[in-house]
Amino acid sequence: MLSVISNSPAVELGRSGWNQAQAVLSGRSRTSVDSPTTTRAHHADPGLAINPVTQAAVSLEYASLRHSRHCPQGMYVTPSADSPLVWEVVFFVHQGYYSDAVIRFEVTFPPNYPDAPPSVRFVTDVFHPLVTPQTGKLSMSSRFRPWRPKEHHIFDVLHWIKAAFKKDALDRFQEHDCLNKEAFRLYVHHVS
Repeated sequence: MLSVISNSPAVELGRSGWNQAQAVLSGRSRTSVDSPTTTRAHHADPGLAINPVTQAAVSLEYASLRHSRHCPQGMYVTPSADSPLVWEVVFFVHQGYYSDAVIRFEVTFPPNYPDAPPSVRFVTDVFHPLVTPQTGKLSMSSRFRPWRPKEHHIFDVLHWIKAAFKKDALDRFQEHDCLNKEAFRLYVHHVS
């Protein structure tokens, strides 16, 4: 099943998955890991000129999500209406400690992408070792240090985000890579 949100009828998405993702992205649905949630607003500068190389790279990355193994199951991705360098993602977590959570996050591509990595910011409040509680920023250093433009792609980032919410990944995190030290310590204490 394809998990890329598009207005194109060529995208084959399950009707319930499509409806859920559209409702979450449009704000008609709760976006929570727990109840009630706080969302962080994103303000893109629509007048900002985009480097043609960056625009082509981001467009190719988005098109690559149509490949059956590129977009993780349970993630729905759509470019932001504000900027082609920002993607809005809805992630339906099906396993682990975060099971049944609906999590929204944004992927922002820098002006010099693919030479520099994208950044990920959770819009939904998430208590997770790699997510800073103040801004929702995700630390990707444990997996993408250094960022290699010819090897790393957005589908690698999306698959890694999905894996970061599973027990196997949580067990391997090192405290120096975690932005939320409290979440890391509580997790380590809970499993030991």
